[in-house]
Parts: sequence; structure tokens; C-alpha cells
Amino acid sequence: MNTRLSLRTADIILYPYEQECVEFIQKRFPERLSAYVRHVMRARTTILQRTAAALLREDVFGLYSRSYNLQVIGSVYITNWRGLTPEWEAVVRQLPAANLQEGIMYKLFPVAPGQCLLIPIRGESAFRQCDIGEEVVWIGEGIQTVRDALTFLSLLTPLIKAAGEEQAWAQLAKELENGTSNLALAYWHFEKECQTMRKEADNLFTYIEQRQSDPSFCPALFFEQLCIEGHHLHPGAKTKLPMSPKDVFAYSAEFGGQPQLRIVAVRRNLCDFHFDGYEDPNTFLLDHFPSLRGPVEECFQQTKKKLEDYVLVPVHPWQYEHVIPNVYRAELRDGRLWLIEGAVIPTQATASFRTVLAKEAPLYIKTAVHSQMTSTVRSISPQSANNGATYSRLLRAILERERDLSAIFLPVCEIGGCSFRSEDPNKARNLSVIYREGLDRFVDEGEIAIAGTALYASSPFSGRPIINDIIEAYAKGIGRPSSQETALSFLREYVGIAVRGFLTLLVKYGIGLEGHLQNTVPVFRQGKPMKLLFRDWGGIRLYRPRLERQGFNIDVRPDSITITDDLREAQNKVFYTVFQNQLGEIIRHISRQWGIAEEQCWICVRRQCDEVFAKLAKDPNLKRAVDEDRQALYRPHIEHKALAKMRLQPEAKTYCFVSVPNPLATSR
Repeated sequence: MNTRLSLRTADIILYPYEQECVEFIQKRFPERLSAYVRHVMRARTTILQRTAAALLREDVFGLYSRSYNLQVIGSVYITNWRGLTPEWEAVVRQLPAANLQEGIMYKLFPVAPGQCLLIPIRGESAFRQCDIGEEVVWIGEGIQTVRDALTFLSLLTPLIKAAGEEQAWAQLAKELENGTSNLALAYWHFEKECQTMRKEADNLFTYIEQRQSDPSFCPALFFEQLCIEGHHLHPGAKTKLPMSPKDVFAYSAEFGGQPQLRIVAVRRNLCDFHFDGYEDPNTFLLDHFPSLRGPVEECFQQTKKKLEDYVLVPVHPWQYEHVIPNVYRAELRDGRLWLIEGAVIPTQATASFRTVLAKEAPLYIKTAVHSQMTSTVRSISPQSANNGATYSRLLRAILERERDLSAIFLPVCEIGGCSFRSEDPNKARNLSVIYREGLDRFVDEGEIAIAGTALYASSPFSGRPIINDIIEAYAKGIGRPSSQETALSFLREYVGIAVRGFLTLLVKYGIGLEGHLQNTVPVFRQGKPMKLLFRDWGGIRLYRPRLERQGFNIDVRPDSITITDDLREAQNKVFYTVFQNQLGEIIRHISRQWGIAEEQCWICVRRQCDEVFAKLAKDPNLKRAVDEDRQALYRPHIEHKALAKMRLQPEAKTYCFVSVPNPLATSR
């Protein structure tokens, strides 16, 4: 578990991945090297806090359930630690020297006899989301302040060895080390960007107004590029293995990355594809990107090949350089697969590394990238690539029925996709692409589409979460002061749209949308929530019996895990992603900023849910579904997706969940 340290710079001993970033900056931006080193400690603290929070939330090794509470008030230690045995006397004697903060609750976790961790908890939100303080303390043979995630994991070594999980935890440590270095790089770059933006405006929305006249400026993309910390719950949010700092800087949204997609020609009999409105994938691509026609025609003429014998597939430049030559070596050698020289699609990076926004056409292009990011290597399954257009048609048909919903809850549709045909999963997943429509048609005059992940990102102007700026704009727009009452009014409007959309599709049609913040794009006018856009069908779950009762029966690829006969799969998908991931994070920030008890916010959510259930229950054909989902949503404990455990069990075929208290059970 120990990681070799390599260099001492400005009194900080750098880990190897941090050292790689230093070497990259020394070559490209030598004048800003000290700024990077300054951000290393901040990044280490952030990843440490997320790691500790994840392990507590998921109760790994009983870190939550087996911990004792300890609080310091003056010179008095208050604890529920009972029955101390002699081996703990040395720990107790050292407590006064640990300089614990007064008024903070510590989780005291016995790792081994005479060894314990003290984890500071500044607050605990719904679904066991702990707000971790900056200084974790280790007491054993002496006292140590834990300052990074790798040290934290190393102190769990006795438990890791006892479980026989050394290899999995060593891999997690490597990923967290990489993520820490990348986050420091993001902080380093963001600091400079903030300085530049503050010279042009004094607040976020003034800055956007001033940029609107620039045809190259896309507000939705601007907000995606502010998401520098990544997924708010996953400790590996910034992991990008095995990418170099040079690649991370060139292709990531937080650095304004502009990848130029390469075009690979794949022998048609080796390619599966499915599009909505187009029978031929090449026609689709060339219609949307006419600048490709010249290079493509020239390349085919020179090689004396026929375009109709091949399918043109856009490939991320990192994927083409690092994965395609190895995975498809035989196909490249015999000409079944080859690169169209001189043909590129200029794009801009989004918060989802593998999804880019084309400059030439209003299209998002989701590419396969064989890199470890959060819990998953980001390749694309043939099912995801070829089912997208089918799911889009289904959702459009449903929303044509749900006229009152279709104005406020809108799918960002996948138009089509392609995948490589092979029995080898590695080949089948690494040359895939999905095309998704742009956001322009959804955004009316005076509206702004903001990616859900940006709601908790720091504003370049105020330094606070962007949702705070949005609520203050909302207060100004409705002529009220920025107050608790106004913040709750905003929450009611936001939740009213979200709950109505996600629950209606679940109850009535059995559709469990993966509605976490990464897949949700709320649209605001002067801070007022106007509509929610939802996207990305890779994680959707369709409960077949409910869908068929409404007269829908869709044909999808074999082995598609999206179709299920287990209602719990569809329910868990909505309950985790919408209520825990999306609304839980929004409520956490609103509660913290405006001093509102979280219970009060969850009462607001429960009332909105009750209204939706009551409206749907008026249809006697839906009463059973309403009862099933109401009972599941309001149960005392609810399943929470265990992101860290999933990373430690990469071969698992299903999601991993832990049971946590449900705030909706008591919110009445």
C-alpha cells in the first residue's frame, strides 16, 4: 500500500503522478510551476475527504457502524466508547496531544488493537453523506495527521490484509493518486481562468451576457467546463488512467480541450449500426459534416476502395493513438480497418470526457475511450451504441401522449450509433460511437441550459456553488430578497418539474431514467427553473410489464441489460440517481447556504411526490403501480449505489448497493 515518493518541492514530497504533472508544467508553463505545487495540498485534501466520505457512507470494513462518536468540549471528551480494554489505554493518554477541534464530531474507528482513526465530521446529510473536515488523525504508536488518501488507505492495511483484498486496494490507491494529481492540475488552471474572467465582469450572469455576442460562445458548454472537481460522490472522480498529464490537459473540459476526432473506415460486414431517419451511417456523417467529403473521397480514390464497402466511424484522438493500434492490429494490417488521412471533426470537450460537442454541427458525439474513470473503463457496448435511436423513438412517442409533460421534461435524443462486430468484448466495445442531438433547440430566448454537475461547481466570481448564484438570480427575478423562504420556493419549482417527469415515466411506463446530475440539464430563465433536459440512455432501465401495458414493445439488441422484469431495478435507478444523487446534492447546498434544516427541504420533496402519486392514482389502471412505487420510495431504508465498493469489485456483473436511512420516510 505504500507508494514511493520521488521529489521534494517547496516542502511537499510529491507522489509519482504529481511529479509527472510537475514535469509537464516545467516544459509548457515553467513560470507557473510553483502555483501547481501550491494546489497539490488542496487536491490531496479534497480526494482524502471524498475517500473517507465514500467509505463511511458505504460502511466499508464497518467504518461507520463500528465507529464511536467523540467530541471535545473544553478539556472534556464526550464519547459513547464503552468498555475500554488495556490495549487502548495508550490511545486514551494521547488524545490531549492530538489537538482535536472543539465542537466537531469525530468518528473514532478502531483499526487494530491500540490503533485508531479519528475522522472529523462537520455535518451529516441525507443518505449518510458525511461532510469531512480537513484533518484526519491517526493514533497508534504516536500521533499522525493524515493529509492524503493514499496514507489513509495505508492505515487500513490490517483490515485489507485480513480480507485478502490487497490487489484491489492497491489499484484503488493508484487511481486516487492519479486523480489527486489531475485535480491539482485542474485547480491550477482554474485559478488562472478565474483571474481572466474577473477582468471582464464582476458576476457570473453578467459575464455570460457579455459573451453572448460571440458566435463561438456556448453557455451550456461553458458551464460544463466549470465542473473541475468531477463527480461529487466518487473518490475517483478525477482518475484518468493511463493518460499522461499532456493528454489530460489537451482533451479535458476543465482545460478547454478541443479534441479533433479521427475517422476510421471499418469494413461494413464488421460494423453494426442503427440510426433514426438514416439507413446509411456514412450519409448521416457526411450530411452533418460536409467538410469530410473532400478528404474521404480523395482517400478512397487513392486506395481504389469503395466507400459503400465501409462505415466511417469517428474515434477520439487518444483512443486512436493508444488503443486502436493494439486492439485492432490484425484488422489494420489486412485493411479491414484503416484511417482516413486528413479527415478530422473539430470538437470541444464536455464534462463527460468521452462525449464531445462538434463545432461544425449541433451534435454531441460519444466516443469509446479505454481509460479508467470513476468506476468504469469508458468504452461503449454494442448494445448502448445500437439501442439509442430505439429508446429515443420510444421516449418521443411517450411524450407525445404526455402533452402537459412534454413542455417541461424533454429527452436529448440519441440519433444513432455504430459498433464493431466481434465476439471479443475488447474489440466490440472500443470502436463504437453514439450521436446525440445538441441543446440549441431546447433553449428559448432568455434561457440558459446548465449541466447538472455545474450546480455544485464553484463560481469563478463568487467562489460559491453556482446554484447559490442561480437562486440569487431567481430571487431578483421574482422581486424577493435572498432568504430561506425564497430558496425553498426555488426548490419547490425545481423539484416539481423533476419529480413530475421522472416519477410519471416510472409509474406509468416502467421507465427508470438514470437521472443523476451528470445526465440532467436544467434550463433557467432569470434563475427560475423552466424545464429539465435528460440525456444518455446507457444506464436506462425499462420494466417490461408496465411498458407493455401501455402498448409499447421495443426491439433491442440481444443481451441488453436495459430491459428488465425486475421492478426493483427500474425503481432503484430512479431512486438513487434522482433523489439521492441529484436532489440530495442540491438540498445539501441549499441547506448549508441558507441555514435551512434538511428535513424541511425533504418535506418539500415528499409533498411534490405525493401530488404526483395522487394525480396518477386517479387512473384506476395505475393504482397498483402507484402503490408499488410509493411503498418503495418511502421505505425507512433505501438502497444507495456503493461507488467505492464497485471499484473494488471490478469483475462484478451487477451494481453494488448499501442500505442507508431514507429522509423521505419521515418527511411528512
